[in-house]
This record gives sequence, C-alpha cells and structure tokens, in this order.
Amino acid sequence: MIGPILQFEDLQQLCKPGESPRLSTVEAWARRCGIRYQYDGKGGIWTTATALDAALGVNRAAANSDSYPTDLF
Repeated sequence: MIGPILQFEDLQQLCKPGESPRLSTVEAWARRCGIRYQYDGKGGIWTTATALDAALGVNRAAANSDSYPTDLF
C-alpha cells in the first residue's frame, strides 16, 4: 500500500489471503464486491482506500451516488 492506494499485491491478499490469485480472479472478486478499480501499467489493478470503504458501505455518500468525488480515484 502506498498511502491511500491499494496496489495489485494488496488486492490479491484481500481476495485470497496467503495465496497469489491471478488478475482475472482478483478482478472478479472486486466486481462482486463493488470495488471500483483501475488498471496499472504492470498488468494488475489498483484502487484507493476510499473506493474500498465505499464498497464496504463505510462511506455511504460514495456508495449511493452515481457520481464520484475526484478523490475517490
């Protein structure tokens, strides 16, 4: 994790702790959980702590809105 950014390796650990799941597995997990993500330049995905909080329902304003604040990504 770099500041509020969760890198692909962080998402792999959240998806399947103790394993190294493939990109397709992590992407499917993120979609299922409603986590908004972007692709990185190394063949993985990344997200922010704010986006993860929104998917978990911690930040209801972002989770229930069609528009997202600029600090979400």
